[in-house]
Amino acid sequence: MFTVSRKPSQNQVRPGLAERLLSKRVISIVSFFVMLFVFLAPLALAQGNVLTDPPKTFELTQGWYEGRQTFYYDFGANTAATGDGQSTVTAPIYVLVTGFNDDGSPIAVEGQRNIIDVIPGDEGYSDLWQVTFVTVPEDYVANTIVSADEVLSGGYEMTTPGVYVNCPVVPPGSTLSEGGAPLVQGWYKGQDVSYFDFGPNTVATAPIYAFVTGFDDAGNPQFVEGQNNVVGVVPGDEGYSAFWYVNLVVTPDGYEANTITSVSEVLASGYEMVQPGLLVNCPVLRTDAMSPEQLPVSGGTMVNWIALPFLAGLGVLCAGLLLRRKLIAWHT
Repeated sequence: MFTVSRKPSQNQVRPGLAERLLSKRVISIVSFFVMLFVFLAPLALAQGNVLTDPPKTFELTQGWYEGRQTFYYDFGANTAATGDGQSTVTAPIYVLVTGFNDDGSPIAVEGQRNIIDVIPGDEGYSDLWQVTFVTVPEDYVANTIVSADEVLSGGYEMTTPGVYVNCPVVPPGSTLSEGGAPLVQGWYKGQDVSYFDFGPNTVATAPIYAFVTGFDDAGNPQFVEGQNNVVGVVPGDEGYSAFWYVNLVVTPDGYEANTITSVSEVLASGYEMVQPGLLVNCPVLRTDAMSPEQLPVSGGTMVNWIALPFLAGLGVLCAGLLLRRKLIAWHT
């Protein structure tokens, strides 16, 4: 399910570091990550069900962008990346229309909910959906079709415009602490399903940097307490994506939390990096305009988004969901 690359890309580490030999310890750590995500992550997903779980309020997590505090929602690691980590694996979402206007815009069926065929825990699930228009007759009655099986067996014409939307599926009645996206109702195999609609998103991923002091004997990353994760793009920047490919930055002894607050500082540090093969959905809501001098030395608690697989204690290996949240939960 997840792949791991121990070899840093050229834009992640300063020249020369790519040639460093991998130690047996690091190789064993990487192997542990692969086994952990393959075997425990599905188990963790099976422990909950977004169709029946109680409502959840999603709080903002704090990170760093160019030395400024930036805040994002963390929907975890339910979505897979391609083997090279550069693209997001998608799933189809079916939007029923009766046709298209002269300008190519779809004529949606009023009152019809969109239809998906996978939810978190199902094989092939993704928070990033490929929009697929399904053309139905003009006399079609809204919500007569409530499952992907009915869509696919109906013989309807389908159009894929190349649009992808970030719509993480969540328990019914869930809320966002500061807004940013509406909660929408859809259909999943004839059942009600809820998702937040954050709108269009590229399939490309962007790197996010989480800081660790090393790894324990079991291979669990030891996150730098109080250090917030670092990103290099926010909404409005070229290359922004809410789907972040995780890079673990291994800091030396004595590193002080939040000494590094920008990607340029990460890359200039020359610190070793490890990619555990994790992709996390963390749409950025807002970014402060304050300079580092105006900010506290350490901002927030450590909600490692990467920590899904290794939650605050990192020792909770049996809770695959924590594993994914800790590595992915970002230091707030």
